[in-house]
Amino acid sequence: MRAKTHWFRNSRERAPEEVGAAAAMRAWRVASQTVRNLSEDGPVTDRAGGHLGLVRELLIFAVQFTDRVAWLRGVDHDVRRRLVEGMIHRLADGIEENAGVPGAANDFVSLVGERLPVYATIAYQSEDPGFPSYNMLAACACEACGHDRDTWLHARLAEVDGPEFVAELRSGIVGLLENVMPGASS
Repeated sequence: MRAKTHWFRNSRERAPEEVGAAAAMRAWRVASQTVRNLSEDGPVTDRAGGHLGLVRELLIFAVQFTDRVAWLRGVDHDVRRRLVEGMIHRLADGIEENAGVPGAANDFVSLVGERLPVYATIAYQSEDPGFPSYNMLAACACEACGHDRDTWLHARLAEVDGPEFVAELRSGIVGLLENVMPGASS
């Protein structure tokens, strides 16, 4: 997958859905790399379904992070909603393609709908998700890959890979938010 943070012709501002799709591509690339890094450092999951479960949870985290950053930067509510929906739909398509299971996209969208309200209750310090968010990410990811009691994986996601994931994601998301169509931010 090719990830964009800036378009070739950046004089034109983009529709929120287009920016959301580009943010989805960036999130997918960073999430996949995070899971590869985890796999290299320890026996994390089987490749059959556990890796995609971890990627899925990282993608949900990326969606809530993108939504929060857009909100913190004053992006208009309707524009932000369209951006996040575009991101979710593009990610759902990727999940469907990679899962090889009919209905995986709908399951992903449902799971996003369950998780986003919970993440929304967790306070941020500036644009940093903070430990409570990373802790929730770790708990959900461990459950998704069948390692509910794996303290190494939980700690690694909450303390190392979660923050690194956000650091890598942040630059791309911030760059993409600059491309949202006029009237998108205050």
